[in-house]
Amino acid sequence: MRKLHLLISLVALFLIAFPAFGQISVDPNDDFYEYAQAWEIRGLVKTLPPVRPYSLNSIKNILQQVIKRGTRKDVELAIEYWNEISGRPMRVEFEAKGKGKLSRTSRQTDDVEQDVDKLLWGRFALAGDSYVFPNLVSIGYDLGVLARSKENELPFLPYYTNSRYDSIQDPARLGPLYGYIDMNASASIGTNEFFAQAGVNRTGYGPFQKKGLALNETGYHSGNISYSIVKDKFSFVQQYSVIGATRSYDGSGLEPEKFLAFHALEYKFTPKFSASYYESIVYGRRFDLSYFLPVPFMVAQGLGGNSDNTQLGLLFKYKPFSNLMWATDLFVDDFDVNALVKGNLDSKNRFALQTGLIYAPENSFCRKVSLVYTAVAPYTYSHWDYDGSKSDKIVPDMYNYQNYTNNGIPIGTAYAPNSDSIEFNLDFKPTQNLRIGVGSSLMRHANIAESLSDEEAVEYLSSKPSTYATDGSIFEHSMFSGGDHVESAWDSLNFLNQENKMYVVQAKFDLDWTVARTAFGSFTLNVGNVFQYTHNKGVDSQLYPGCSLPASASYADKKNVLHAARDAWKSGFRDELADYVFIGFTYKF
Repeated sequence: MRKLHLLISLVALFLIAFPAFGQISVDPNDDFYEYAQAWEIRGLVKTLPPVRPYSLNSIKNILQQVIKRGTRKDVELAIEYWNEISGRPMRVEFEAKGKGKLSRTSRQTDDVEQDVDKLLWGRFALAGDSYVFPNLVSIGYDLGVLARSKENELPFLPYYTNSRYDSIQDPARLGPLYGYIDMNASASIGTNEFFAQAGVNRTGYGPFQKKGLALNETGYHSGNISYSIVKDKFSFVQQYSVIGATRSYDGSGLEPEKFLAFHALEYKFTPKFSASYYESIVYGRRFDLSYFLPVPFMVAQGLGGNSDNTQLGLLFKYKPFSNLMWATDLFVDDFDVNALVKGNLDSKNRFALQTGLIYAPENSFCRKVSLVYTAVAPYTYSHWDYDGSKSDKIVPDMYNYQNYTNNGIPIGTAYAPNSDSIEFNLDFKPTQNLRIGVGSSLMRHANIAESLSDEEAVEYLSSKPSTYATDGSIFEHSMFSGGDHVESAWDSLNFLNQENKMYVVQAKFDLDWTVARTAFGSFTLNVGNVFQYTHNKGVDSQLYPGCSLPASASYADKKNVLHAARDAWKSGFRDELADYVFIGFTYKF
């Protein structure tokens, strides 16, 4: 049956025929958004819509502003985009890539393991953007079928990296391959100043593209409906998304009736300085129209008993010099008001912070330079949930409708709670046909379970397996079954003060070279490499896995089990050198 569904989808792709050229209005990871941000930093574009991707009218308006105000190189690029939008027929795309992982692991026992693994995949798609009614209604689509040689792509992704494909569950077996439907589409109606969008696609928010704290465009796609207002002095967006619930313990499985709502208001005080306030809320098991209204979520959730998981954020953007932007984004999941009033940050303050510089030079082969620091406090994003709306029980294998994940993948930053990082990236465009990206990063992560008291650790060990996570991930939360909170989580911040820390160093390189452009399409070579060194890999594993330790066990027995769990966790630490290499090509017609 799955093979039949896949075959029908493939045939349907060939039967669709309407004018289009790419998928800018449906894919927030398209290169266009990098250019749009650079143009906005340089003052060629007055205001960008707050959430990516943009409507086709917004894209058209951006290109028109660049054509009026840009340099010769800017104008040539904008005209190229516009000619393709207005005149090119539907685009057929095919890509084939091979990816290898070469790793060398050393353990505390001095044992050394070497491993080489490979992954092959291919993807066929029809993609494009098109006006249904000129300057009013448009659609964007990326309708693809993907096949790969392994079912699980995770081993081939470097730390804290999400897949670029929305193909996870329910593959069809095609001989030795796993086949997936990998599709996104959206429609918009309105002008470039006021428009509504609806579709199934990824979304992104914030100045640090592909790293957003509230909405990260590298996360899993969702069903979205939104409306936006974009003016020279201010912008506003309201978005309502249908997302997937997964098991609270490890993010596996998938169930419906989980929702995310998001809105953001930005005001430009001067051409150089703007401030934004945004909110998000995650909940499940019901549909709530109040979260589609432009009212504060803190007020709206009061209509339902204040039982949903709400967050707020502040975003500041300042341009101290020409072509340079300094941005700071503060995402607040929870905070202790009483402690903050007293000037005490060492409490249950759960937040994520990003601050960094983005430089967009003019008339240069360098398109963008960025330096960004990110910190994610313990337990941020990792809200608990109970077994049903009227129960305060946390049971094995239950689903979580309140944590900040979609299909088990973070909606915000890919970094785990109790982590920080500093990243430096350079993006070069020496010629029209060549793009080169290089970068490096240093990341730290510690397992918050290491800060648990002995009594709390015994509580976790006494639980049934698959009830609580103690791996320091987004799935480890701060509540026990029965409604009791974890004292160490509520009384102290414990940000990266644990004895054992995992360090990850990455050096990155990727290249896209369009070797040929002909009447029969373009052929692009894709090459990339991520070199990764990890010290103390295994810190992010389960520290106190539930083993149904009986409550009647003696104090000495509990101590023995506790020490054994800690020793087993530490004995699993290892250092790893890994090289992720990929090479392939993309053909577009």
